[in-house]
Amino acid sequence: MRSWSGPAGAWRRARHAALLALAALPVACSEPGPGGAERVALVDGDTASAAQALGLPFSIDERKSLIVTDVDIVSEFKLEDVLQQLIDQSGVTGLSPTTLFQRFMDTHRTGADGVFGDVPHCDDVAASTADIHPPGSSNPAEQPTGSTNGWPILCPRAVGSESASDPFADPNADNAYMATTLSNRFDLAPPDGSNCGEYRIVFARRGGHPQANGLQRNLIIFEARLPNPSPGLGRAACLPVVEFWLNQSDPAKSAATRASELLAFYFDGLPGFEPVVHIDHYGHAPGPDQGQIRTNEFLNGQTPPLAWSLREFRLTHGTSGNPALDIVPSFVKDNPAARLFSPAASSDPRVTSFQSAVFPDVVERLAAAEDINRFAYPQALPDAINAGESLMIPLQNNYLNALGTGPSTLRTNIESKLTAMGSDLSGTAGNLSVDQVVARAQTLACSGCHEPQDREGGIDDAFDVGLSDPFPTTLVFTHTSEEKEPIDANDPNSGERFKISPALINVFLPFRKTVMAEYLLNDPILGFETPGAWTSPQAQLAVHTGRVVEGISSLEVRTPTAFNAIVGPSFSTAGLTPVGDKIALDLFVSKAQPNPSWIGTIEVLISIPSAGIDNQWVGNHVLNGHTPGTFATITFPQLPAATVSALDASPSDVKLQFNLNVTPGSGPYYMDNIRFVN
Repeated sequence: MRSWSGPAGAWRRARHAALLALAALPVACSEPGPGGAERVALVDGDTASAAQALGLPFSIDERKSLIVTDVDIVSEFKLEDVLQQLIDQSGVTGLSPTTLFQRFMDTHRTGADGVFGDVPHCDDVAASTADIHPPGSSNPAEQPTGSTNGWPILCPRAVGSESASDPFADPNADNAYMATTLSNRFDLAPPDGSNCGEYRIVFARRGGHPQANGLQRNLIIFEARLPNPSPGLGRAACLPVVEFWLNQSDPAKSAATRASELLAFYFDGLPGFEPVVHIDHYGHAPGPDQGQIRTNEFLNGQTPPLAWSLREFRLTHGTSGNPALDIVPSFVKDNPAARLFSPAASSDPRVTSFQSAVFPDVVERLAAAEDINRFAYPQALPDAINAGESLMIPLQNNYLNALGTGPSTLRTNIESKLTAMGSDLSGTAGNLSVDQVVARAQTLACSGCHEPQDREGGIDDAFDVGLSDPFPTTLVFTHTSEEKEPIDANDPNSGERFKISPALINVFLPFRKTVMAEYLLNDPILGFETPGAWTSPQAQLAVHTGRVVEGISSLEVRTPTAFNAIVGPSFSTAGLTPVGDKIALDLFVSKAQPNPSWIGTIEVLISIPSAGIDNQWVGNHVLNGHTPGTFATITFPQLPAATVSALDASPSDVKLQFNLNVTPGSGPYYMDNIRFVN
């Protein structure tokens, strides 16, 4: 699984020597290690950055390996080619990309005004006036007449006029579409590796320059989930995909070479993998991780509604014996309708269930994240509560507006969950308020991520999500743009690229870069990246993607008893040598402590059967003194010289066991980032 192709082929062969070179780095102090060898003492951050610099064949360039907007590259991607490949795969004869596009756009029209009689139209099911939020508005833009998934949608939409146009007749016309962005979302690959992440192409309507013709914009985003060809191997089987994207950062590659390789990745696929552009990767199968096609609609006709809308669609197809292909409206995943947050009395079982159980059950996961990139629900929200479109203007996804400021059942239930987690509800550091948790949910709605707004619907540059920094700045309703800029501001011959948002540049892309680098460099067992790898006879364990120090998950010790043995699987130190002579662990101590005078202890044992080492006690650490509600680094005493020598021989049967002694009823606790240090 660690074979490399292309210029990075020597990476694994050079890794051992590269890490040895860490010893040559200038440091403040060093100490003699076992056998007289000198082992360098570096602080954890220095070690991590040095290992990444030496361990990868070249640094990860975010604008090559994570998001690509170079005009010379993305111009090679054509909407017509994407639709034609999907048609070819479906086996439908006589269907053209133009007709498939027009049928897609026709879903925005009413049945009476539709061009195609056999596509779903936006008024096929009328909106229930009780579900409209905000209620009672006289503004036509806030009076949806159609519905999708049982929730109101604005109907018709001006973008429906595209169903009478041919976007491929003149590639330079206003109604033509151009690719602006290719996006690598390997960070969306789940811990169990059931898929290898999401890979996107953004197409923008040519006539919709945001600074000149902002109300003539329409964005279509093809968001394909790439299946894991060997799911039994977990995320490890996704390595060729991550290697491919890493190799895009090779400074020796020309733009033409990168364009050719990216086209092959999207349209042909890597060896053993399906192509990204595939009829099964855009939501044909039900489920939260099956991909989708999304739109970001600004296109405006001469009459209301003027609202900006984000919608989600599924690509459905038939069988070889009965071929068919259509792009049909769907609900927007993880976008609860705003009415569900409203304290207004309701007999609607969707509302009562949401306020009594569904949302309270996700509070812990929303509150646990200390990084905007890690905001998420613990699992997909029930389909029935997801809105038919995501709107912030009007306020159909403004959850703060719907919740209001007064007492309510939902507010009380959220307070109870936060109090149980140790929050005093003040909204200060480590003490989230109800509004901050709801604000986090609002940023997970499509419209909330594209432009968070305050309770009254105003754009809020200081949107409070309970962290030291507010939600980052977008490009006003988008994260990508039709505007261009020089690739290198200091080189007029460097070419042009499409702009991206400050949020992407400063917050999202650095996180995705770290996920990618840690996947390539770190041991998944020591980073708790593999579900089910660690076991305990006493405590319930689970991977957790909110409270995390490195990688995408930590180990949650969910229901600790007085004594909890947490046992890891066998692993190899082949990629870790020379091994440090101390074991370090990041541990999150819960605020929920029935006996605050005694937090507990944690100890570690190591086994290397091939070296005759069986449950060797390494050390014990007292948890009193650690600040509850935070991660703290625990470093255990120095390993015996013979054990370090055995580890340096790269055995494959190393096992660690942590014994957590705590007060029953405390917790949960979170463990992450085991490493051999010094």
